[in-house]
Amino acid sequence: MGVTADPTTATARPASKPRIPVWDNARFLLIVLVVVGHAISTVRGDSPLSFALYAYIYLFHMPAMILLSGMFSRAESSPKVIRSTIQLVVIWLTWEAIWAGIHFAVEEKTPGQNFLVSPAWTLWFLVTLATMRILLPYIAMLRWPLLTSILIALVSGILPAVGTQFSASRTLAFLPFFVAGWLVRERGWLDGQWFVRPSRGALVAAWTALAALALAFALAPGLRGFWRIDRWLTWRDDYTWLFANAPIGDWVPDRWGWVMLGGAGVTAVLMAVAAALTLALLIVTPRRQGAMTVWGSRTLYVYLLHGPVIWVLRETGAIDRIGELGVPGVLAIVALGIALAVLLSMSWVPKAFRAVVEPRFDWVLRRS
Repeated sequence: MGVTADPTTATARPASKPRIPVWDNARFLLIVLVVVGHAISTVRGDSPLSFALYAYIYLFHMPAMILLSGMFSRAESSPKVIRSTIQLVVIWLTWEAIWAGIHFAVEEKTPGQNFLVSPAWTLWFLVTLATMRILLPYIAMLRWPLLTSILIALVSGILPAVGTQFSASRTLAFLPFFVAGWLVRERGWLDGQWFVRPSRGALVAAWTALAALALAFALAPGLRGFWRIDRWLTWRDDYTWLFANAPIGDWVPDRWGWVMLGGAGVTAVLMAVAAALTLALLIVTPRRQGAMTVWGSRTLYVYLLHGPVIWVLRETGAIDRIGELGVPGVLAIVALGIALAVLLSMSWVPKAFRAVVEPRFDWVLRRS
């Protein structure tokens, strides 16, 4: 099974090789989870259902997106790779300016000392992806690139200095998924018929894994009181802070060594669960081409444009008021997130917003 498209491609375009429906279908499913996750994030503490749903989504949706991004990345410094990396940086800077303009217009806030240093809200993904692409050629030279990236991810939680500047903490934490995605393509891990045409048994096993964890969260109403797992799933804080602010029950290691070992152990388990759920999601993703396939080719538009919409709904208190309705409110927010993802996937969106989502930057490049 070949991989033929770049994950940052926002709209379907002519290519030398045909796009493979399963990857665009998976992108759309994941971008729906992104929008829903952001929609419920501010009300996740209001009910067991909203907390369980948030934790479930954040367990694997970003690791899965990073893995797909790795699949479409190359460990080389060709003009095409350099251009796509520059594109990410240009998009990031464009949207930093847009968010600065939004905050100034609505709140009269001017950019602070962390402007550009700490990416605005969802923009961390662009910075992380650009950084990973720059690092990949060097990582690819290692004898055990995946194992090395896992060790880097686990060790990064020991260092408070890593922090959120230029999305460093998330870049290192998600690095194994990016490298795994690259290896999937390089070594053909998903080329077998077991993945290309999953058997009924494989589909049942994948659906069971996805449903079992969802059911476990749903049947654990005291989860938030026992463990603020949502703080671990932001992948941006060090182990000392996490155990101090999100201990697991009464387990609070009091020595540096135990904090580091415990934090690395918990992170390793979360990574393993994320990997298993990512594989399960990819197995159950439809293989046929359809509306979802077309929508999945425009995920960059959804990713960038849903942010301001959700922000407005948050700031006006609309989401909070819906969340106060209890279970019906949570379900309404989920429906709202799905509807927004579909709306921003329509064909008119690229026509209206191409200038800010795919800004042209050819004028800054030297002609061949």
